[in-house]
Amino acid sequence: MEAIEAKRIHSRFTRALSSYDNHAEAQHRISRKLASLLSHQTDAHYRRMLEIGCGTGGFTRELKQQCRIDEWILNDLCEDCGEKIEQLFPCFPPRFIAGDAETLSFPGKFDLIASASVFQWIKEPEVFLHKLSGLLVPQGMLLFSSFLPGNLHEIKELTGEGLVYPTFDTLAGWLSAADFELLHSEEETIVLTFKTPLDVLRHLKATGVTATGNGRWTRGRQESLCKQYSERFSTSDDRVTLTYRPLYILAVKK
Repeated sequence: MEAIEAKRIHSRFTRALSSYDNHAEAQHRISRKLASLLSHQTDAHYRRMLEIGCGTGGFTRELKQQCRIDEWILNDLCEDCGEKIEQLFPCFPPRFIAGDAETLSFPGKFDLIASASVFQWIKEPEVFLHKLSGLLVPQGMLLFSSFLPGNLHEIKELTGEGLVYPTFDTLAGWLSAADFELLHSEEETIVLTFKTPLDVLRHLKATGVTATGNGRWTRGRQESLCKQYSERFSTSDDRVTLTYRPLYILAVKK
């Protein structure tokens, strides 16, 4: 996977914190579906849970509705997320740990580790899965979503910029090597439509996804991209598409 500097990811997502919830339609749909996978478990009660990349708390809200958790440990690269998370727990704020989950040391063992739309930013995913395995108790659950090749393909085809996503077979191999048994996997295609290509770019900026780019946009480059976008990715009703390809994973530590 392409390695994006943590500093750049931190900067772009911090800027997007105030706009994220109003624009992250696909991410909200992904969070709802991912959390619903826990409803298939016979016992949706977890003593200790770690959420990686909690952001503004969209996935956290869904988890609160789907299962019972005694102790929450929440993490995000952006320290400002701590204030947003506290608003979800007015009586007993959970422990929030800011920083890069790949390098942080988390306290104790967990019954559940969960993460929505974050795994694609991990620099060394195979190593990270081994780390998560070590943080789980035997029979502990790992619930996360990532993205598959073809995600945001419109942007990648026009700019050449974007992440390199592992295939499902590659990810399944990493899970097995990290001592996980795959319980459920599911692929989905979410196609959003926008009035104009400029609205697509605004959506990406508002949700922090522009962390994959170098940020150097001239007026000429933007006009050229918008023209090509309309020519190649228009719908029959004169809108334009943006495609998300989420992958949902539920696994148990052997």
